[in-house]
Amino acid sequence: MPIRNYKNDLMFKLKSRFIIDMFERAKLKFGCSEKASQILNVPYSSFRAYGNGYVSALPEKLINLFLKELIISKKELRVNVLSKYYRDEQNQKLLKKGRKIRHNQLKEWKEEIPKLKDILNNGEIEFKKWFSAYQKLINFGARKFNYVKDKKDFIEISYITHSNKIKKEFVLKFPKRFVVNDEFLYFFGLWCGDRSGGKRFGICNKNEDIINFTQNFLSKHYQNIERILYITKRMEEPKLKYDKKFVIDKEIMGWVLSVHSTNGILASFFYYLQSNLEDFLDISKNKYAFFAGLFDAEGNVSLHNKSFRIACQNLESVKIYSKFLENLKLFDRYDGECIITYNKNEFYDKILPYLKNKEKINLTQIMCKGGGNWPKEYLLLLKEMHINPNRTQKEIAKALKKNKIYTELSLLSSFDLISFKGYPHRFEITSRGLKLIGD
Repeated sequence: MPIRNYKNDLMFKLKSRFIIDMFERAKLKFGCSEKASQILNVPYSSFRAYGNGYVSALPEKLINLFLKELIISKKELRVNVLSKYYRDEQNQKLLKKGRKIRHNQLKEWKEEIPKLKDILNNGEIEFKKWFSAYQKLINFGARKFNYVKDKKDFIEISYITHSNKIKKEFVLKFPKRFVVNDEFLYFFGLWCGDRSGGKRFGICNKNEDIINFTQNFLSKHYQNIERILYITKRMEEPKLKYDKKFVIDKEIMGWVLSVHSTNGILASFFYYLQSNLEDFLDISKNKYAFFAGLFDAEGNVSLHNKSFRIACQNLESVKIYSKFLENLKLFDRYDGECIITYNKNEFYDKILPYLKNKEKINLTQIMCKGGGNWPKEYLLLLKEMHINPNRTQKEIAKALKKNKIYTELSLLSSFDLISFKGYPHRFEITSRGLKLIGD
């Protein structure tokens, strides 16, 4: 077999003139280049390359064949050796050097990414200015852009990917600028909490109002939208349209819909904004819209302890969120999992107007004003007291097959839906409570 892959063989770097002379001698000894290449187990094309001085080093196995055939002597070899090295070690050195050069170049280009303040202009974010610097980090090698077109209101790029021998062109569009209005701030807050992963730019959520808002927002900004349903086995499908479905084998049943565009560059831009979140919120005129988006993504209304909670375990994010929420009078404490506020009036007046999730809107109206559509568990409790008045807490709980109902009773009492007297307290429904259950 011809010597085609020497792997980690010991390599001899020789004087160029000596290599040419070696192969000339071999050709003369065996009559022609073709026969010499066969005897020396060297592919004919490689033999010619060696003979023309295109190669500066030979593997030990080939050197030994030259010595064996008496084409060269050990003395000649010693005189003409410039250096010796193992191929893998040399390759690793070259790769390490190449990586260092690339790392330094990428570091230099990263430092050219503009500061947030440099791309803000009269309530707009100049995406084009950021992209002009960022594209250097990705526009090279196998993913080099075919073109970058500067249209009137958007930028369009094209690039080719190769996967499993399949060549595919991707065309992406980006707005030249984003207007930092209430809609943008709400979406950014929503994205900070419920973003789609990887190179997907969008939101993962179950709420139809949020899904529709996200789709409209992406469409406005020139994105090709895809809807992917992720659902566990044996889970009933929601009545929502989707383009693809992935079934997940997990014990905890559930589903979520990802509404996104496959646009890693735009995703990277929003990660850039998130990395400058404190500066971004500092200059944002309407922080309430941002926190409404974050609340619709990660928040919940707790009727049990009359609080609003935003789930967050990233301590850096907790620090930033807490700072601004405290300034907005919407921070009381952090319990290790959630940022909590008990300020119902401030939340109702400042956050509620920007919420999209109708369920959270309804619960907020219940907790703050006693209005809205009360959850079924509270209505059942009121009906039980209507049918069987003047019962104690323990008696009511037993009738409803519950262990405790103190929190529910406390909330209903605070909105004058029930009243109590005596000790232990005996509860009955009020006229306002009767009106709520339609009696």
